[in-house]
Amino acid sequence: MASIKDLKKRIGTVKNTQQTTKAMKMVSAAKLRRAQEAIQNQRPYSRAVSGLIRELSLACAGSDLVEKYPVLRQETMGAERKVLAVVISSDRGLCGGFNGNVIKTCQRWLTSMSREPGVSVELAFVGRKGHDFFKGKKVKVAGYFPEAGGKVTFAKAKKLADELVRRFLSGEVDEVKLIYNEFKNAASQRPLVEDLLPLKTELQGQQGSPGVGSVIIKPSIEDVLDELLQKNFSIQLFRVLLESQAGEHGARMSAMENATKNAGEMIRRLTLQYNKQRQAGITKELLEIIAGSESQKN
Repeated sequence: MASIKDLKKRIGTVKNTQQTTKAMKMVSAAKLRRAQEAIQNQRPYSRAVSGLIRELSLACAGSDLVEKYPVLRQETMGAERKVLAVVISSDRGLCGGFNGNVIKTCQRWLTSMSREPGVSVELAFVGRKGHDFFKGKKVKVAGYFPEAGGKVTFAKAKKLADELVRRFLSGEVDEVKLIYNEFKNAASQRPLVEDLLPLKTELQGQQGSPGVGSVIIKPSIEDVLDELLQKNFSIQLFRVLLESQAGEHGARMSAMENATKNAGEMIRRLTLQYNKQRQAGITKELLEIIAGSESQKN
């Protein structure tokens, strides 16, 4: 059984830990508010760009868009599919199951891909936690982008998007997928496997688009589509990085809140144990005094 001195020391240590977790919770809550505003502003814009690209692609589906825009390619050329998956995690821990959920989702996806014939898979990473987990495993690592981690900016997203598009257009990979946590709320994130390249626009069998047919587009549909496609992947990757950033702050805030509550419960139990042992010590001393006093009377 721990002594009174040890219990008092443990209570002080847990109180210090509780102050730290409480401060980390407040910091994460402040960061979460900003990150949540950013992703809520970016989502409608990303959806609008994706929808407009689809409408424009359908409006001029009679022309050979795939030849002009290889990123619209729907079928993988060749006998073997080369798939690159970008795993987006955090650089730091103490965020509950945030990184674990992404890693488990990636492992399940790798298992499903291993059952498909003629498929080779490579993993690239944004975030140190995912990279550290997989670098010792039997998977092919295609790259680690530490510069894309940390605070999310559009410049970081564009640099990463340009590299992924370059690999796709050069034929290094036939498909690019993103594995990340979609932000739902402060306590919930949903791990997703999302297609990035090639861009799915459902061109086959489609002729024209009623949404665009009633609109005059200048200078031309092809020119507007060309401009949108140049920006689309940076925009979509920016949204995904913002999703992951908001999810990380939400997961860390929840984890630190739980840690603060657990520290409070531990302090309560240790204080109760400390008071019991202190009372037992006082009672023992009183009994010794009484026993000594009785022995002198006799």
